[in-house]
Parts: sequence; structure tokens; C-alpha cells
Amino acid sequence: MSKSAQGLLWTFFGVIIISPDSLLIRLLNLTDYSLIFYRSFFPAITLLLFIFWSYKKETFNAFLLIGIPGIIYAVFYAITHICFVYAIQYTSVANTLVIVAGAPIFAALFSMLFLKEKPTLFTWIIIIVALVSMFTIGWGSYTSTGIFGDFMALIVAISMGSSGVLVRYFRKIDLVPACLLGCLIAGLYSLPFEIEFNLNWTQILYLSLMCFIMLPVPFIVLTIAPRYTPAYQVYLIFLLESVFGTAWVWVVINEVPSLNTIIGGFTLLSSVLIYTVIETRK
Repeated sequence: MSKSAQGLLWTFFGVIIISPDSLLIRLLNLTDYSLIFYRSFFPAITLLLFIFWSYKKETFNAFLLIGIPGIIYAVFYAITHICFVYAIQYTSVANTLVIVAGAPIFAALFSMLFLKEKPTLFTWIIIIVALVSMFTIGWGSYTSTGIFGDFMALIVAISMGSSGVLVRYFRKIDLVPACLLGCLIAGLYSLPFEIEFNLNWTQILYLSLMCFIMLPVPFIVLTIAPRYTPAYQVYLIFLLESVFGTAWVWVVINEVPSLNTIIGGFTLLSSVLIYTVIETRK
């Protein structure tokens, strides 16, 4: 199997791992800044253990080797997490999902501009189908009042597309240590705000699953996969997280999706799976 195919499969694996994230956010019932705090500092522990396991005595050098690209990637990482929370807070979930679904397009544009990688016609068709599917999912629940939240979601899409292209451009540099730095930046951002520390055991369990497994593992994958696979392909597959996340909420807390959500989700899931199979066989 080629490295490009491995990158696609690892991305799909990352989507499966992160898919219950939305469900746990609902079950936790914490404030936004508390979520930023825990979703930043706790995953940093897992990332540090992974980096130490990978580099052992060379761990300190691993952080030095990320250089300026690593610092830029860390900033993108922090911006993505912080702005996503703001987007959810100030605009509808439908608006957020549709705007963030533009990440593969930004990745494709930046890939053409900086990497001279031109997506095939088939790839553009799948990207367009994915965007139409996301519009279908959110149909009837869009708002025009949350301009600030929409803008934050747009920043998330641009940041995700940019970070993927950055990883691919500097593919010889291991930027996983930069994820840890990005977690610390986002965590420090949340400190001036009120954080909920009085947690019950159920919340601690959910936070442990979310922050030690569901967040760090997929973002390690997102940091590694674009080194082998074009960034627009990686983020196209990652759109499946919205479909799987909706399914988790449906099954566990019986939040039944609307018909347009089912149709859009099925279309998105089918098109991306077909794309993954064809590209992997290539």
C-alpha cells in the first residue's frame, strides 16, 4: 500500500476516534471557556507522553527541530480550537458545519498556490458534492444574525486548510510537538476566564475519554497524514466527523435528526467513502 493510501486510511481512523466528541460535549454541560481549558491542557498530557515515547532522550530536541514552521502550526492549532468554540457560541451549529466544510476548498487552493498540487476533476466534484451535502444537512436552520460566529467558523476553515498545507510543505519536519505547543497556547487563552473545577465523577470520566483519547489521537493523525496525502483529501475525509457525530447523538441521547440531515449525511458519507476507496486503490 502506498504512503498516500496509508494517509487516507489513517485519516479515516482518526474520524472514527473523534466522532463521539460532539456527544460528550452535550453530556458534559460545561461552559465554553471550561471546555477550552480542559480540551487544551488535558490532551497536552497525552501528546507529551506520545512525543516522549517516540523520541525518548531526544524529546527536547524534537521541540527545537519544529522551528518557525512548528510555531506557525501551533498558532493555527490554537486558533482552530478557540474559534470553533466561538462559532458554536455565536452562530448556529448548521452555519458552523457548513462554513467549516469549506476547509477542503481552502486546502485545495493553498495546495495549488504553494505546493503546485492540482486536484483532479473527480476531487473537485467530490468537494462540491460534500458542500451541497452540508448545506442539505443544515437546511432550514440557518441564521443571518450570528455574523461574528460565522466569521469565526470561516477562520476555522481557513486555519484548518492552511495547517494541512503547512504540514505537507514541511513534510520532512515532525510537527506533532507543535500540537502540544498549540494546546498550551489555547489553554493559556482560557485562563483569564471563569473555569469550572467542581466536577462530578461522570464529568471526569467523559473528560478523560475526550481529552486523553478522542482529541489528541485524531490531531496527531491530522498532523502526520498531510505529509503523505494532499491536505484537501485529508480534510475532505474529515468532514465525515459531522455525520458520525450526529449518529452518536441520535443513538445515545435519542436526538433524532431531520430528514434533510439524513439525506445530506448519507450523500456525504457515500461520496467520501467512494472517493476514499478509489483513491486508495490508485
